[in-house]
Amino acid sequence: MTDQVNILIPKLSVNEGSAFTATAYFRDRATSAASAPGTAKYRVDNLTTCRALTDWTSLTPAESVSIAITATHNAIQSQCNKTERVQLTVASNPDTATQARESIEWEVMNISGF
Repeated sequence: MTDQVNILIPKLSVNEGSAFTATAYFRDRATSAASAPGTAKYRVDNLTTCRALTDWTSLTPAESVSIAITATHNAIQSQCNKTERVQLTVASNPDTATQARESIEWEVMNISGF
């Protein structure tokens, strides 16, 4: 039974327009063994502007999944901001007794004239 989600990203600060891959790992909390959930989904939000960049999107269940964070996700929404905070949230087995959610945030640096 999967009841733990861990997310890894390469850096906690990126330049505007950058792209990277996030990896979500699913585990059983009791044994720490890798375990594929029955269902999984993710979303990406800009916390600075309170905008959903990608609404809940289904993932193919596996012990680990790669999630593409695109240049569009890392685009500055308001040029008045020097930086903006973006959050990736991953949920395993949503709406079940074993659901788990985890999120990770990073900072997007505004590059003048981009």
